[in-house]
Amino acid sequence: MAYIKQFMWVLVLTLCFSTHSNAVDVETGILKLSIVDKSTGIQVPARVRIRDRFDKDHIPVGSVVVPIAKDRWFVCSGERQMRVPAGAVSIRVERGAEYRPVIQTIKIQAGQTLGHKVKLERWINMREHGYVSGENHLHVPIDKLSAMLAAEDLDFGTSLSWWNGPKFDVPGKRGWVRDLQYVDETIPSSVYDAEVEHSWGAVYLIGLPKPVSIPSDGRRANLPFVKSAREQNGLICYQAGWSREVLIDALLGYVDVVNVCNNNFHRHKYQPRNRYSNLLNVDGFPDYPNTPEGMIKMNFETYYRLLNCGLRLAAGAGSATGAKTTPVGYNRAYVRAGSNPTLPEFLEAWRKGRNFVTNGPMIFLRTEENQRPGDTINLPSKGGTVSFQVKALSEQPLRSLELVANGRVVGKAKIGPKQYEGKLSLSLPIKEGAWIGARCIEEDKFLSDEQLSLYSRGGSLPEKPCRLRFAHTSPIYVTVGGKGPNVASSVQEARKMLKSFERFARKTAAGEYLDEILKVLPKDIKTQ
Repeated sequence: MAYIKQFMWVLVLTLCFSTHSNAVDVETGILKLSIVDKSTGIQVPARVRIRDRFDKDHIPVGSVVVPIAKDRWFVCSGERQMRVPAGAVSIRVERGAEYRPVIQTIKIQAGQTLGHKVKLERWINMREHGYVSGENHLHVPIDKLSAMLAAEDLDFGTSLSWWNGPKFDVPGKRGWVRDLQYVDETIPSSVYDAEVEHSWGAVYLIGLPKPVSIPSDGRRANLPFVKSAREQNGLICYQAGWSREVLIDALLGYVDVVNVCNNNFHRHKYQPRNRYSNLLNVDGFPDYPNTPEGMIKMNFETYYRLLNCGLRLAAGAGSATGAKTTPVGYNRAYVRAGSNPTLPEFLEAWRKGRNFVTNGPMIFLRTEENQRPGDTINLPSKGGTVSFQVKALSEQPLRSLELVANGRVVGKAKIGPKQYEGKLSLSLPIKEGAWIGARCIEEDKFLSDEQLSLYSRGGSLPEKPCRLRFAHTSPIYVTVGGKGPNVASSVQEARKMLKSFERFARKTAAGEYLDEILKVLPKDIKTQ
């Protein structure tokens, strides 16, 4: 026994010595990193990944960490010094949607202090186009949020400090809008926002003036939460058009936004979730393939079904950073809210649908008379012809650019290989109420196939690599003789959803909560 104990101690000491020796044997140098805007030469915050020749990522002490799948990124204020193993070092730098991503390899000698400057090139300036940016689905406490917002070049932030109950402490009593500071940047953010997420559907309540006071219970519908948020003038955003309760709450007037760019899509990856397409188990509903194209189509078409019933719902975007491994603002909304809007003005413009959403390309829709998303065109009872112009700009090659009316593609631009700009003009005869939107898809070729393959995860909630990124506008609405959209097939689908939802509610709601949802459940779809 004594021999065995002695052997074990020798083994432990040997392993410890071996590990220590390996650490000592790795020679190091110091990297002094600087990140600047190429056009101005001014240092800017960014998200950075530093990977050594052993495929290990390095995070400076005290940095805000941003995981993306197995990658470990950090927020850099614009300059950072860190010790790294000598040899080849891979540097990746990204700054939101308007700058080109950078990947570089440098070599650092043992004992060397190496200064390295990364120049980020802005490929588009959306403020010059009249847009400011934000999103609605961030599970990040405000002490880390400021750095992430600055690194991704977002104009406004949100913190879901309540997620089926209190999750983050919000210090002080300084109101629901906080000017979050990071280096020289100030980003107004709402801090009492909430997510209610049970089997009824995930809904985000943005711009709340105070924390949610209703107890969370999965046996209770979302209705009391969204009703309370409406009374407080909150922006009410559903995760997607497939959510079980979204149709009912929208028919009752309690929904502003439906996320078309939602957390099914992350940086370099997507979630194959075709089971979301028919959560109410309605007979005859489409079944989408578990491909990037299939999940994009599911996002689009479940949104269209709601619009086709005459509902006015802005396109939304959310990333779920903090719950998912993707950067803040990967899915984002660009909103026309004026030259220097406040956060309440930004949210109100989003509510009115003056926006588009994207996780890559930029898209612009207008009529010949300069009506844009969120606007309404009133035609006489005989109808008329409206001329539309669509333009898409992208940092990666475009695959498609389309105009959509009442869920049908009515125009396609010709897109060639390696094309980064697309245009489409179309005069559309309109004889019945309609909504008109535009959409585009690009193919992200920044990474090689081998590099992209690493963004894969198995298990019960798998993630798969993805190159597709897309954008979609909120609608321009057209009334004919005072009547809006009324697509018979979608109305019939909605009627089936109402019946299925009632069955779901009776099965799911607790007895004390059942009546509050059943008594307001619409008996039919009221169309114009």
